[in-house]
Order: sequence, then structure tokens, then C-alpha cells
Amino acid sequence: MNAGEPTLHRDQIIAHLCERLGADPLVRAATLGGSDATGRADERSDVDVFVLVEPGAIEHTAALFEHALLELSPLNVRYRLPMPTWHGFHQAFYQLARASEDHMVDWVIVETRPETWRIWFEQERHGRHKVLFDKDSLIRAGHVDRAEVARAIAKKVPELEMRFRAFRHLPVKLVDRGLPVDAAYFYHQLILRPLVDMLRIVHCPDRYDFGFRYVKFDLPGDSYRELERLMYPSGAAAIPGLVARADELFARALAEYRTASSPGLPSAHE
Repeated sequence: MNAGEPTLHRDQIIAHLCERLGADPLVRAATLGGSDATGRADERSDVDVFVLVEPGAIEHTAALFEHALLELSPLNVRYRLPMPTWHGFHQAFYQLARASEDHMVDWVIVETRPETWRIWFEQERHGRHKVLFDKDSLIRAGHVDRAEVARAIAKKVPELEMRFRAFRHLPVKLVDRGLPVDAAYFYHQLILRPLVDMLRIVHCPDRYDFGFRYVKFDLPGDSYRELERLMYPSGAAAIPGLVARADELFARALAEYRTASSPGLPSAHE
């Protein structure tokens, strides 16, 4: 933004989008997800809009949404994810020239049929969406399928264990070879990420696949503090010791998972 240029507040952006989307008969409902759904919205939150539309109206609504934003401000960034997206739904992101970058706007637009969109309303994973309007009373809170989560986790854990065991030596080797940048990258990718996944599986299985997102809120305080210490090596020389500690924590979490899943059965590491 240029100095002195008026700045849009997120509430202004939300109110304008609500008005424009709600006036279109092909748009049946709109909600706010993200920090609004988890109760943690503040002055730096972005604007996550979920839009439910008539079948065949996704492109119409995407154009309507962008036009509504252009009524407020020129766009510095418009980025629509190529399909298929990782979650399978249409999504786009915008940065407004007259708003803080913190107030990035993104939409997920889905058709009312089929109702696969209801996964976005599983409270344990996504919180409680803030409803902007719902013309047909379609929006209702849902819950995760715990049996399905357990099956997904049972499939994921052996892969996590094999990946961790196969690659845990790499950061240490790269330090020894005088490649600290490579070591730091693989330390985070091959050591910390599987550790976080394993900790989530034990402590927050409903969000077993959320990675580092919300980890401060989803892990016990002692686990989070331990992870925080592991995240920031003081230098390359610290990485081998941190890898050793992460290895201990991973093995402990894996044993806890196996004990909880099969009470009375010994861990594979015993």
C-alpha cells in the first residue's frame, strides 16, 4: 500500500462480500472458517470464506467474488489453485492493495450436491464456522468419523516409522560433510515433520494430518515446549544432538500409540 492510502479493515471486507454474495440467487450460503471458526480471530487474521452454490455455479461465483473484491480495491495478488487441489475443492487467494497483507482473502466454493463439502464442518477439525447467511438452512455442525480416522492413522503409522528410521541419519551425515543448509532442511523435513505427525496421532488424532498447523493448541504443554526447543538449532553442530532427542520422542510416541491401540501387547521396539 502507498503511504496515506486508506486501509480496509477485515470487517469491511467481510461485510461487503456478504452483501454481494448474498444478493445472488445462485449463492445459497456463505460462512467464515479459519480463525473465525476456531474463536481465535484478531486484527491480523485473514478472511477465509466458504461459499455454497447451486450446481454448475462455481465459475459464476468465482467471477462474482473477484468482482466484489475489485469494488473494494485493486488486487495485488490473485492466485487460484490448479485442480485437482490437495483437498479436492476449488480454492483461490487474493491480496488487496488497500488492505494489509494479513487480511488475505481466500475462498473455497463448492456445489450443494454432492454433499462431500460437509467435511469442512467437522467441528473437531475445523471448529464452528461463522455463518454469514444460509438461505436454505443447509449449514450444520458435523463430527469426524472416529472409525475412519483410526483406519487412516493405522495406515499412516507404519509409513511414518519406516520413513523416520530410513532417513534419520541424513541430517547428521550432512553436518559431518560440511553441508549445514542441506542438514537443516532435511532435519525439518525428515525428523521434525514425522515427529509432529506422531505426536498428533497420540495427542490429537482428529487432526492427525494437520502438520504444524495449530500445534500449539493441539499438543500438551510439555510436548509443545519440547518441540519448540527442537525447532531452532543454535547451529549445525547442534543438529546431531537434536536428532537424537527427536529419535527418543518419536520412539516414545510410537510406543504410546501401540499401547493405546493394542493394550497389553509389547511395542515392536521392546
